[in-house]
Amino acid sequence: MKHFYVNIILLIISANILFAQDKITINHADSLVGKTVDGEQVREAVGNVSLTHNNLNITCNRVIQYYNLNKADLFGNVKVVQDTLTILAPQGTYYGNESKVVCPVGATLMDPKTTLKANYGVYLFSQDLANFRGNVRITDNKSYTITSDELDYYRNVQKSYARGNVKVVSDSSVIYSDNLVYEKLIGISTATGNVKIESDSTVITSKKATYYEFEKKSIAEENVKIDFLTEDAVVYGNYAENYETRNYSFVKGKASLIQMETKDGKTDTTFIYSDKMESFRNKPEHYIAKDSVRTIRNDFLSVSQAGYYFRDISGKGGVITLARDPVVWKENLQVSGDSIYAFFKEDVDDIYIIRSAFALQQNEIVNSRYDQISGIFMHIKFLDNQVNYIQVDTNAASIYFVYDTNSPNGANRSTGDVIKLFFKEKQVDKVNIFGKPKGTYFPENLVNTDELRLLGFRIRTDKPVRITPSQ
Repeated sequence: MKHFYVNIILLIISANILFAQDKITINHADSLVGKTVDGEQVREAVGNVSLTHNNLNITCNRVIQYYNLNKADLFGNVKVVQDTLTILAPQGTYYGNESKVVCPVGATLMDPKTTLKANYGVYLFSQDLANFRGNVRITDNKSYTITSDELDYYRNVQKSYARGNVKVVSDSSVIYSDNLVYEKLIGISTATGNVKIESDSTVITSKKATYYEFEKKSIAEENVKIDFLTEDAVVYGNYAENYETRNYSFVKGKASLIQMETKDGKTDTTFIYSDKMESFRNKPEHYIAKDSVRTIRNDFLSVSQAGYYFRDISGKGGVITLARDPVVWKENLQVSGDSIYAFFKEDVDDIYIIRSAFALQQNEIVNSRYDQISGIFMHIKFLDNQVNYIQVDTNAASIYFVYDTNSPNGANRSTGDVIKLFFKEKQVDKVNIFGKPKGTYFPENLVNTDELRLLGFRIRTDKPVRITPSQ
């Protein structure tokens, strides 16, 4: 029975000790005054105050302790320490039952990994969670800094949720957004709302984006715009992936490229629209467009299902390659074939058509008449931005209309191994035929424009128009 009572006493003592440990304890003060306010036990300690609660140590200049509420108002040089965590503030309130400190007029949180500052701060020790508001700034003092209006920081996993005027500065990028989640351990930032990612060679804007810091990779969604800073080029789309170290980007969903070239005071702009587009910014810089491809460069227009744009290494001009049902227009000239290659400096200089080559040119005087030429291979040479000659090799055939002082005067139909049409003032001026030449002249009274058509004649009306991307 004696041992039974001893055990009961020990249990009571242990319970009292545990209860006492959960209460805020004032360990030292230069002066200590106790009083009762509205039935509440209140103790005011002043001068070199030291408190403890569980594994927390608190120091300040002055404290008012509400014993029953297990709360302490802290004033002057407040310092709260838990292991490697330190919180500094001009004043604060510590709630023992919730293991929480609230700093209403500014706080600085420090640990070996991070420094966090704001105008207002709350820290929940049981959750290792900081909620800071007003001019928030968090940094690891090495590789990143986040500023925002409000931020939640989970110390154990080093994960930050930032809201309002967010800016993240790291070694490889600067990110702006309305909201952002930053996971430092895996180097991933997920941003939403007015997103902007700046890096060495690109600026990306979108509604949503994820940035992979270790890979220097960005994935952007909705109203995407990528500015290529070194190429005077902008790409738009609904979805994009950008790989900074590889100088490679992929865009899909109403993709469009705007490429500007300025030389000797003249600016030439290339527009390419497609469902999908790839950008390769290493030399030689080039772009690959796929599905519903439309190209506009000055008066050069084209449609196709695949397009390749190679910029000249000089930065002026280049080559546009078209495949899969391509068609090119230049003023009143229409060109088609299996594949088309257009070479530029400022304006187009040469167009090469490989297989099933067909060109037709509408007459400016009689709009119902089209000069035509077809064959396996075709080369169109331009001089001063006008057709100089068209040469067709293999199975060549042509129809061109004759005029006498701008009055219709019949038509010529010719075939041969090679046909070369020379133009002057947008009309056929001379014809050379090589290899088995044959020709037929149709006087004006026998001209039937519906019958004078080569195999493959088709007037295309799907010319591309310039589109302003929505942002």
